[in-house]
Amino acid sequence: MKQKNLLFTFDYELFLGSNSGSVQKCMIKPTEILLQSLNAYGIKGIFFVDSTYLVELEKKAQDYEKAKTDFNLIKNQLNDMILNGHYVYPHLHPHWMDATYNEASNSWSLENASNYRFESLNNEQRRLVFKSSFDCLRGMVKESNPNYRMQAYRAGGWCIQPFETFKPYFTEYGIDSDFSVLPGVSRNSNILRFDFSKIESTAFPYPFDNEVTDEVATGAFMEFPITSIPKSKTSVLNKIIKKVLWRIPHGENYGNGNGQNLNKPNGEPFDGEVEMASLELFTIDKLSTYLKLLKKNDYFQFICHPKMISRHHIFVLNIYLKTISKRYKIESDWLVLKQFYSKST
Repeated sequence: MKQKNLLFTFDYELFLGSNSGSVQKCMIKPTEILLQSLNAYGIKGIFFVDSTYLVELEKKAQDYEKAKTDFNLIKNQLNDMILNGHYVYPHLHPHWMDATYNEASNSWSLENASNYRFESLNNEQRRLVFKSSFDCLRGMVKESNPNYRMQAYRAGGWCIQPFETFKPYFTEYGIDSDFSVLPGVSRNSNILRFDFSKIESTAFPYPFDNEVTDEVATGAFMEFPITSIPKSKTSVLNKIIKKVLWRIPHGENYGNGNGQNLNKPNGEPFDGEVEMASLELFTIDKLSTYLKLLKKNDYFQFICHPKMISRHHIFVLNIYLKTISKRYKIESDWLVLKQFYSKST
């Protein structure tokens, strides 16, 4: 049986716009459902936790009971993940430093996105944000494993460039692997800014040093690129799904907040020929496409935002996992793959 190297990565976070939504609906419930599917097929998930949010939540937990409850719910779920063989790593959205908390609704507003990108901070702010976020997450998961190593990272909004702003902290905190590159995609907007256009969509994990898009055989870090796929053609089935599915409970997202408005500098919407391989884009009409892509490629990385999935996405995911588990030997432990691809370069 042929082996397929398949990673499922998750951005474990609230919505990042004017209404964050609730911890229960955006994080706890959808993640519980996802974990049921992963555990049923022995898949090890990688959860990139919005640890800048945790820093602010821990502060509010000192004064507000609902915030304290949210903090403990997250802590318990993260520790359960690790005990069940999944991985938990930091994921920074620096603009949480400007978020405002609404006690009545137990939600947050993150309308001020001036500090969305790590590069927008000054050196003192970078050090404080990285240290507090890293220490908070590490402190939360010490119950399950006191020696747990935080060695991987994903940048908020994929904004890992310029890497020179991150490199000192990667080195200081022992982070040697990044999961922020989305091959073939670039953004230059009011919020997002990155350029991964020169990376092939079928890229395998590779070593790098000073720039995440430049492979360097002797690089100190490893990049695990998210898989990008050709954008789907608008089929009849796809049209039906868009018109019907999202209007019924089966297609409604679990999350209950809203994100930032993203636009190009000239105000036009984003477009492109590729999209991320993502569970929240994984509808039944794409099932055959995803199966064909896995047949063709030995390395594949999904990205998912639990807050954006629906029962339909879980339904399709379960069909997918059942199908591929019969066809292939699936390796989903990224540390095993890290050793494999390190030797391959």
